Amino acid sequence: MAATLQATGVAARQGDRELFRGLDLVVAPGDVVGLVGPNGSGKSTLLQILAGVRAPDAGSVRLTPTAAHIGYLAQELDQVDGESIRAQLSRRTGVHAAQTTFDAASNALADGLRSSAENYCAALESWLNLGAAQ
Repeated sequence: MAATLQATGVAARQGDRELFRGLDLVVAPGDVVGLVGPNGSGKSTLLQILAGVRAPDAGSVRLTPTAAHIGYLAQELDQVDGESIRAQLSRRTGVHAAQTTFDAASNALADGLRSSAENYCAALESWLNLGAAQ
């Protein structure tokens, strides 16, 4: 799903230290953005704010369409023994959970269970919005 991210007047602090303020940013489909700065300057904090993991101290972040998802993968790995990189990314981005829900809804629909069509549609939409098909 193509989405546009817009940050307006975003600010963040870490304790008493101001990391950044007045940040305005628009990331549209096809844009490529690089984020460079010294350790402790707020790069990870900004990415967390843009992904909705952390609220900004000021300003706002808006994602259009609202059904789109932004994932945040922390630098620290939480790999399970024997887990492939693909499986780890699937788990950490929510694609694995969406796939499991989608599979269950598909099976229920195939079995002709009542109300399964509505569950299937919701599961499919979530799966697609996460980009699982890609």
